[in-house]
Amino acid sequence: MIGWGRAMKRIMTLSAYKSGRVTKRKGHGNREFISCLAYVSAIGKWIPPVLVYKGLSNDLRDTWVKDIERDAGVHFASTENGWSYNALGLQWLKKIFERYTKPKNDRTRRLLLIDGYSSYVNMDFIDWADRHRIIIMILPPHTTHRLQPLDVGMFQALAIAYSKELDDLIDKGLSRVSILKRFFYKFFKRA
Repeated sequence: MIGWGRAMKRIMTLSAYKSGRVTKRKGHGNREFISCLAYVSAIGKWIPPVLVYKGLSNDLRDTWVKDIERDAGVHFASTENGWSYNALGLQWLKKIFERYTKPKNDRTRRLLLIDGYSSYVNMDFIDWADRHRIIIMILPPHTTHRLQPLDVGMFQALAIAYSKELDDLIDKGLSRVSILKRFFYKFFKRA
């Protein structure tokens, strides 16, 4: 979530606090997600992440990436809800996965482990992968904690570090700051 750290402060009356009525924290409802499509390679090749911003017209605005250098090692996309979808998944396969993992020998096969998200489990994606000698293994649902070590080994640590960056910013700004898309990557990269 863009702009949300771990520490959330609540303001309430002393009587509400003492009565125990307030048991949940409430956010301002202005949450926005940025998806991170991240991948690792077993042979040590680095595959840059893709950050998917939410944009109603599906256009990535230059103000969102204004301060990012062209060779920053990250790709950006924009979708209506900030999530991946079939066409974006296929575009990732063709333009990023293929580019960074293409073998020197055209007879070599590659293995791509994916979760069951529909951006990757559709016939266009599977057909293109098959034609380019990419073997797809779809991990069973509800096994993330066991079979997807990136979720625990990388994303959990990343989420904690990102939240700390935001908490520090919020503390320095006396809670009067908000994170805009333009500033997201700065804190994400540091995390």
